Amino acid sequence: MAYRQEVKYMFLIGDIGGTKVHLAYFDQDRLVKEEKFPSRHASSLDEILEKFIDAPIEKSCLAIAGPIRGRKVRLTNLSWEIDADQLEKQHSISKVDLINDVEASGWGIRSLKPQDLLTLNSGSLQPGNRAVIAAGTGMGISGLYWDGKQHLPFASEGGHIDFAPRDAVDKQLWDYLHKKYGHVSLERVVSGPGLEHLYWFLIEKGKSKSLLEGEEIPKLVVERGLAGDSLCQEALRWFAALYGAAAGNIALQFLSHGGVYLAGGIAPKMAKILQQGQFLQAFVDKGRMQEVLQQIPVHVVLNESLPLLGALEYCQRN
Repeated sequence: MAYRQEVKYMFLIGDIGGTKVHLAYFDQDRLVKEEKFPSRHASSLDEILEKFIDAPIEKSCLAIAGPIRGRKVRLTNLSWEIDADQLEKQHSISKVDLINDVEASGWGIRSLKPQDLLTLNSGSLQPGNRAVIAAGTGMGISGLYWDGKQHLPFASEGGHIDFAPRDAVDKQLWDYLHKKYGHVSLERVVSGPGLEHLYWFLIEKGKSKSLLEGEEIPKLVVERGLAGDSLCQEALRWFAALYGAAAGNIALQFLSHGGVYLAGGIAPKMAKILQQGQFLQAFVDKGRMQEVLQQIPVHVVLNESLPLLGALEYCQRN
């Protein structure tokens, strides 16, 4: 591919998800250019890169919402396949690394500033593992292993574990989703589509008539709920409790004494709901482990560029 510019950019960084593609050029730590593209308006990542790339690139790290296998990945919530070797050849990039987007968020934690965090539970910070839980278009989970000196992030596909009902109402939700999908994963509940599932479940239970239409139901539920709509508020509070219960499970699985970080697009938008108590009550409601969970710090990450920051950190290290 021929380029008009003579400049060669040091890093191309990307956050590639089911809703948007966020791309940026960096010269060391200096942001040179960035742009966001709607994912579903393009047939492939290549189509978007053709619009954005305007000069040769030394290195690239792309944070992608899907399980990385070798140097290839198929996105979980979008019908794209991405091949690092093919990207290097087609776009004149010297080196391309692919990492999971929530693993990238783990790398980005160290770049956050105090104003980037909203604390739901101060707990008692201790040296130890951390967890990143990112609800958005999907549900992503990563762990950060504490080796005694630093936190080392690793990817997981924990968002696709089984959804665990806590009571009779949750069990009704499980039955409702089982009829639709068969397997009911955590992502079917704690995600943007999951919030929409809660809304329609409450409608079908006769709680109210639907006043919402279009493709952005989750966004509208959040907006209406924060504005005082009773049905949407009920959906948001239930969602907060389900999110808290899932986060508590993950905190125990990773024994996250170093903290739990709620990333992704949903938590910042409904931070006021998460502060009301349903989240934290469900987070610690783990029987004999309640005292352990009460000591674990929990933060909402307000900086939605976290995967981009982490991909840059990874690129600089590798």
